[in-house]
Amino acid sequence: MRMGRALRATCVLAVLALIAGCTSVSAAQPAGTRGKNVCEFLQGSPNSGVNRAMQAAVAVARSRLGVTAEVRAGLSPDISPFMNGHCRLILGAGYQESALIFAMAGRDPRQRFLLADDWFDFSSAPDLTRPNVAVLAFEADQASFLAGYLAAAVSPNHVVGAYGSVNVPTVDLALNGFLAGARAWGEDHLASVRVLGWNGSGGPFVGNDVDRHTAFSITSRLIRGGAHVIFGAAGRADLGAAAAAARHPSVYVIGMYTDSYSTSHQYANQWLTSVVFDMSSPVLSAVRAAGRGGAGGGLYMGTLANGGVRLAPYHRLAPLVPRAVAAKLPSLRAGLGQGWITTNPADYVPREKETGNGNG
Repeated sequence: MRMGRALRATCVLAVLALIAGCTSVSAAQPAGTRGKNVCEFLQGSPNSGVNRAMQAAVAVARSRLGVTAEVRAGLSPDISPFMNGHCRLILGAGYQESALIFAMAGRDPRQRFLLADDWFDFSSAPDLTRPNVAVLAFEADQASFLAGYLAAAVSPNHVVGAYGSVNVPTVDLALNGFLAGARAWGEDHLASVRVLGWNGSGGPFVGNDVDRHTAFSITSRLIRGGAHVIFGAAGRADLGAAAAAARHPSVYVIGMYTDSYSTSHQYANQWLTSVVFDMSSPVLSAVRAAGRGGAGGGLYMGTLANGGVRLAPYHRLAPLVPRAVAAKLPSLRAGLGQGWITTNPADYVPREKETGNGNG
């Protein structure tokens, strides 16, 4: 069960305090790096889901710091070739890598690691206290709340849809933020909004980040149910959603992890926006820290306030965004960042019963 925002914040502070207490351990380790490579250990395709966001961040590190990159990706990539001392920093992305990354970090305290887009049980704080592991987590619900608010406004009948890749905490978090944002628009405008697909506890899932055929089928069902804007927390599977949307007038899609408009320009007329994870700043910091041989552990929470999550530009579809909504979004960002706007869908009462989960 995911913790509430207040409890999460309390636990994050506790974790950071524990990490600070480990600084002396890191300081005792040999200075300097054992290699110049930034080595990426990625489950699945390097161009899907959160892996693509990681690739974008590493590209920034290459251009600014002159490091070289090495990638091992696939269904069961082997991390052992990275453990011979030639990697300045080993990066892992996704929820499946955490156990192996922490095990390897414990075996070799001189090797620096970065683990991104994982969602931890913060009550298990020792998992985050290793001084050679930097952990990146993202408040995806903040940016997806804005996406849901925008979607409800842009949809001509105020019917929207949402689906995910796999049923894991990061994806559920993003879907709940979208649901809350759509409901919030309905409350603000005293209008009926229907959200098809994800209902706060269940909904349609592709099964991975790459199956475009299944994403096409799910999106087609949501469109038949009346949805005109559809959010897919599904990585590159969202190309299937865009293909389905392209067959219908006034149907648009919202991507996740990177700006889908920029990476999939063939559907330029379908992308309303994307929920973007920007890892550039923490990855640069981790690479620099590894190069200095200093403390490399810690927890980074990507939020709207620090730019770790954001909405992509509207690009060609900017004229569809009502001026009042465009003017409202900055205050919503501030409220989400300060915590007085909630991303819990249960805090918003639907003005119309939400029906249809896109599975039929």
